[in-house]
Amino acid sequence: MRRLFVCLTMLVAMAVSATTVKPLTIEEMTDSAALVVEGQATESWSTWNAQHSLIYTFTRIHVTKTLKGIATDSVLVKQVGGTANGYTQRVAGVNPMKPGDASVLFLRPSEANDGTLVIVGLMQGNFRIERDGKTGSTAVNNGVNEVHQTTAEGVTQYRGAKMTLRRLEALVQKAANE
Repeated sequence: MRRLFVCLTMLVAMAVSATTVKPLTIEEMTDSAALVVEGQATESWSTWNAQHSLIYTFTRIHVTKTLKGIATDSVLVKQVGGTANGYTQRVAGVNPMKPGDASVLFLRPSEANDGTLVIVGLMQGNFRIERDGKTGSTAVNNGVNEVHQTTAEGVTQYRGAKMTLRRLEALVQKAANE
């Protein structure tokens, strides 16, 4: 009985602190996205929704390059979670952006039809751009902690995809042209 209790407790803890996703390919994310851009976060703020049941964080992104779709010089991205009026909501798998962060974002219009965009595949469509100070190379990575993936082999830790920025750009452009 004690073993069953420990197992159930561990399952509940995992469910509370983790998110499970079905891994998406670059091609699937490109197909699902209305817009794929490279850009840098310029400002970010959080607020409650109208029902006061969810906190959303809004981040303005200065677009430096458009890989799919037509973008203005900035877009507004909405993500679940954040801190407002002394309360914090955190969602495993949401990779919050802060001013200065550079990313390649796979975006689609929010279902709220409020002019904001949301990231395709939760965190999967948010590739952080990382520049190596020593080599000067530029890589992207969409991995975050506390996320698991569902595959034919079962549920495993989601590590994300890490590749060069140039490789990601080529994959997106190829998928967008097919």
